[in-house]
Amino acid sequence: MKLTFWGTRGSIPAPGPYTVRIGGNTTCLEVSTENGVRIVVDAGTGIRSLGLALVKNENPDPITLLLTHSHWDHLEGFTFFAPAYHPAHSIDVYGNRIAQEVLRRDIFEGRDNRYFPVNMDDFRAEITFHDKLPEPFEIGDIRVVSMRLNHPGNGYAYRFEHNGRRVAFITDNELGLQYQGGNTPEEIEAFCRGVDVLIHDAQFLPSEIEAHRGWGHSTYDEAVDLAHQAGVPHILLTHHDPERDDDDCDALLVEANKYVADRGYKVKCEMAIEGRSLEIG
Repeated sequence: MKLTFWGTRGSIPAPGPYTVRIGGNTTCLEVSTENGVRIVVDAGTGIRSLGLALVKNENPDPITLLLTHSHWDHLEGFTFFAPAYHPAHSIDVYGNRIAQEVLRRDIFEGRDNRYFPVNMDDFRAEITFHDKLPEPFEIGDIRVVSMRLNHPGNGYAYRFEHNGRRVAFITDNELGLQYQGGNTPEEIEAFCRGVDVLIHDAQFLPSEIEAHRGWGHSTYDEAVDLAHQAGVPHILLTHHDPERDDDDCDALLVEANKYVADRGYKVKCEMAIEGRSLEIG
């Protein structure tokens, strides 16, 4: 199972000379296997670069797009996703129902061009929306399990299982506050137990979080505490604040690893970086 980060920024794209190392595109993760399975999680602005890479393939694999939730930073790149304009491609969309409604109502079914000059008449791929998210369900040789997020409007986290390996992707999740329809700390820990890699939201510093309670995001200490409690050996922090430049992100990671060391946690802590790939197993 291979993970590729195409976007790791949160809230709004932050391109420019001060974010070139960590990346400025919003959330998009690709999960793939050697057997032609390709899962894309979220359609932030990072999906544009992924799409340009995919259309170079003369025999494209089917694409499964999993949406975590309906906030615009996780959907805004879809109209720039090149495979959607090519008849050789097929895209199955699953996940948060409200997120699917946003795409269908404002892009696919909206022909008045209020938001963008492109609408459903311009797409040539076979695009299918699935109202129901099976629990769990199989996408080729990957088993997918979902969990509700603690985030305004809720949404889904996803766990991917392949050949005995597991990866949990939990963005836009507030560990310090339980939302109606969300999950308890015990349920989140159970979801993460046994995973090889945890990718978790860490948008805010501990010094910033109290001013942002209820915004649906976590801190690095909350995220690594979760990894330790669930016995996860490797965590990658994601959904970086758009105001944080590369040096700020480096400093956050130093603080996070000091926190890990001071508590004697056996957790490898890294930053999710746009353009990086990771082989699991």
